[in-house]
Amino acid sequence: MRWMLIALCAGMSLAAFAQTAPAGGYVVGDAEFADAPSPQWRERTDRRAARNLANLQRAGALPSALGLAQTPVNDLQWPLRPVPGFDQFDYHGTKYFVDHDPRYPGFIQDYTCGTRTYDLANGYNHAGTDYYLWPFAWLMMDEGVVQVVAAAPGTIIEKDDGNFDRQCTFDGVSAANIVYIRQDDGLTAIYMHLRKGSLTTLPVGAHVAAGDYLGLVGSSGQSTGPHLHFELRDANGAVVDPRHGQCNAAPDRWAVFQPYEDPHIDTLSTHSAEPDQIVCGVVNGANVDDVPNYKSIFAPGDTLWVFASWRDQRNGEVTNFAILRPDGSAFAQWDFDLASQNLSSPFYSGTAFDWKYVLPAGAPVGTWQFKAVFEGQTYVRTFAVSAIDAGAAQHARTQVGANATRCRPLSGQKPPPGCP
Repeated sequence: MRWMLIALCAGMSLAAFAQTAPAGGYVVGDAEFADAPSPQWRERTDRRAARNLANLQRAGALPSALGLAQTPVNDLQWPLRPVPGFDQFDYHGTKYFVDHDPRYPGFIQDYTCGTRTYDLANGYNHAGTDYYLWPFAWLMMDEGVVQVVAAAPGTIIEKDDGNFDRQCTFDGVSAANIVYIRQDDGLTAIYMHLRKGSLTTLPVGAHVAAGDYLGLVGSSGQSTGPHLHFELRDANGAVVDPRHGQCNAAPDRWAVFQPYEDPHIDTLSTHSAEPDQIVCGVVNGANVDDVPNYKSIFAPGDTLWVFASWRDQRNGEVTNFAILRPDGSAFAQWDFDLASQNLSSPFYSGTAFDWKYVLPAGAPVGTWQFKAVFEGQTYVRTFAVSAIDAGAAQHARTQVGANATRCRPLSGQKPPPGCP
């Protein structure tokens, strides 16, 4: 579930030069961006993949290296990639890891002996790593800004497309859009929950290199939000966790080490109104999206909303914020610690908060900065204050673009309700 702050200090002026309480915010809850593939669907999909693999082996269409013993190597590349032109600092959070405790339900253990994983009463122990879009997951999914790419070279042995991709709950029957790749190292990689109509046109039997396009992040199958479930299995079908830790003696397989907690600011942005993050991309049968209300050109006297999103934020990790005039002087500056929000957990894999200010009538024109320093890194987002009221025109153009994205039908479907 998402938690929203009660509005605080909404009327404070920038002249105070400090405001620590956000006006509103969101955190990623336990049930979000999870998956639970039904045993029946999984058995059918695995059977098709095994049949295709056997046919390819008989035809001699697989690299000869597959006949050798599987060698643990650090060969995995990052399985996500933003599209050209993506202009934020990052685009994801990491929600769940592989569950190493075979008991269920309620017996969970990730590779560090921690609890960033889950199991279900039906006997499902989470078998992969879940990477979700953040902070505007549904809008990012619909705009197609994050691609799923092959983590290692291999051969496509199964793919399925055309399934509903706006799933928000577990209904027990929905099928996921997926790609199975038998990697050249002998492992099978499974890319699950892809967006409908986005899968690679390469056929079963085609060889891919690391970094080759496979599809777009979606929420197809048993999924509660747009995310990639990345899973590895060995030749016997046993789950392989690519992360080494105290509770996983297997070697680490990532080419670049992936830390357990990776505190980072994903986005800084400016807005005309408070951003609206939604929990589900369907309401009463109609497609809906997050409404960020982005705006980067303001006039003196305008209301300015500033918004920041984090991944892996923990109590005690202080962010230093500042809004700087064109001459570099501080128009506002404040510190933010997640601990100030008195939440039920000291750690969240994804968070987002916003602050509201009113630009004075005499605000100097020029290029301003919204700046944050977090965990030793500095992040800067620029915006403009102009004597010409360009903000309204920009906002209108943004809404037109958002509507065009929302109304773009998928292959073989009619536009959503309310679209021309």
